[in-house]
Amino acid sequence: MRAVLRLLRRPATGALAGQASQAVAGLALQVAAARELGAAGLATFSLIYGAIVLATAVCSGLVGDSLTVLDRRAPGIRAALHVGTVSVSVVAAVGGGVLGVVTHLVPPEAGLLLGLATAAFVVEDTLRRLLMACGRFWSLPVVDGTSLVLSLGWLVLQANSGELTVTSFFGALLLGQTGAAVVAWLLTPRDERPRGPWRRPGLAEVASFGAWRAAAQTIRPAMLTVLRLLVIGVAGAAAYGPLEAARVYTAPTLVLVAGMGSFLLPHFVSLRPRGPAVGLKAADRAAAGLALGVGGIGLAALVLLPWAGPLLTAGSYPVPAAAVAGWSVYAVASAALLPYSSLASVHGGQRQVLALRSLEFVSLGAVLVLLLVVGDGAVWAPLALALGPLLTAGAVRRLVLTPGSRDSAEHPAGAPAAG
Repeated sequence: MRAVLRLLRRPATGALAGQASQAVAGLALQVAAARELGAAGLATFSLIYGAIVLATAVCSGLVGDSLTVLDRRAPGIRAALHVGTVSVSVVAAVGGGVLGVVTHLVPPEAGLLLGLATAAFVVEDTLRRLLMACGRFWSLPVVDGTSLVLSLGWLVLQANSGELTVTSFFGALLLGQTGAAVVAWLLTPRDERPRGPWRRPGLAEVASFGAWRAAAQTIRPAMLTVLRLLVIGVAGAAAYGPLEAARVYTAPTLVLVAGMGSFLLPHFVSLRPRGPAVGLKAADRAAAGLALGVGGIGLAALVLLPWAGPLLTAGSYPVPAAAVAGWSVYAVASAALLPYSSLASVHGGQRQVLALRSLEFVSLGAVLVLLLVVGDGAVWAPLALALGPLLTAGAVRRLVLTPGSRDSAEHPAGAPAAG
């Protein structure tokens, strides 16, 4: 019993629990979309949802990572974090609503609802990051549970009054994320709540760190969005629907990755005084452990697919095993990259990380070739996408982290440099 209590007190366990609860809340909404909207409707919803996640990633990198690494109690930094959050949420809300209507993805009356849901999503995610930075990991399941209950409750009410549409899911997002944001605010320590100075924001200092992190954070959701556009553009929405169902089915494989990501950044910050060599050893252990854990979850997902797949789609369309395997390999590749990119950013290498992460776009070329050359190439698109994170992980470790680790080993702190 004591061992269990010690395990529950660990920050990493709380981070995983918080990420698991967030994944369950998001997964429930996507499973509902997979069952109620059909393959084409799921493809449309996933494209819009992915764009919302992309906007959230900008704020997560610019504000979320900055409040974790920088001194968020400094008045200028604190004001810049406030201004950054409001700016990103407003731009994302207006841009999302307008683009949704202009591209005919949503009807005109749903544009306002989409914009408000986008803003609520961005603000709620920022408050979650603040709870993580404060070490309140075990508050996250309460926040996510609020989102889950409110979202599903809204969908039940809508289903009782008529057929569920994509617009119904925007309403669920808006209600769930707004309620979760309120709960997150209440659970944040009083002296950490986002209020206080707004004047003279230190935007330059926050941007010098956060802008690079924001750009890096957008790469993965941007790639997923481009993947959706490529498959839908070449093969059609009905062809992408099963791929998205496979991604939703394998979503638990990314829970471990994202959960550890929320823990690793502050963990590497705590290791920074001990030098890059110590951090690199910790990153190697984390990369190996994450890859093994995620690979095991992916293997279990494949074994259970014949029984679990029909439950996800209500039997209306199959979940391809090749796509499940491909998304699982992509998750393993992402797990290998995460510790190295986090460590490099903590030691000031965020610019190099961003430059090297451009290698991930190589995989989009492989996806396009598959779609144009191979008859059933769409189902192998997730596997091709895994090429990018694998290349980037090796490049960041070799070109960014290894030289710094070698220098710190040759010239430890306090020792005079040779010559």
